[in-house]
Amino acid sequence: MSSKTAVEYPNIPSILALVGGALIVLVDIFLVTVSIVVLPHLNYTNFNSPRGYTGSPGSLAAGFVGAIAIFGLICGIFVTMSAVLLRLKPNQRQTWGMLVLVFSILGFFGLGGFIVGSVLGIVGGIMTLRWKQPSTAQTTP
Repeated sequence: MSSKTAVEYPNIPSILALVGGALIVLVDIFLVTVSIVVLPHLNYTNFNSPRGYTGSPGSLAAGFVGAIAIFGLICGIFVTMSAVLLRLKPNQRQTWGMLVLVFSILGFFGLGGFIVGSVLGIVGGIMTLRWKQPSTAQTTP
């Protein structure tokens, strides 16, 4: 007779969600860095700025890319934290799976870890929501 003291949790879905969230976070950190360091210093001589805009074209591009990257970074942090909490609190797997799914879909707007991170998060979220805990009942002959 063996008794299981460990609580079962969805291993593969949590790993997929964790990798997806990490990709989203890494790509959006890269985008924030690019929007701060590179974009304001590019040459925009052929750029026609919008009517009424008096700022530099570099700050316009940097602000746009930076805003998208920060939104994606927030989504990636939520996906990563939900994946970690899925491993720590598997009894609430429906909640964590739903959070992974929603923020992975929203992560597409922040480039979604070059799309691969969001796809991994979506697959991990769906697999978490469909996961069923294995039965521990043993049959005796």
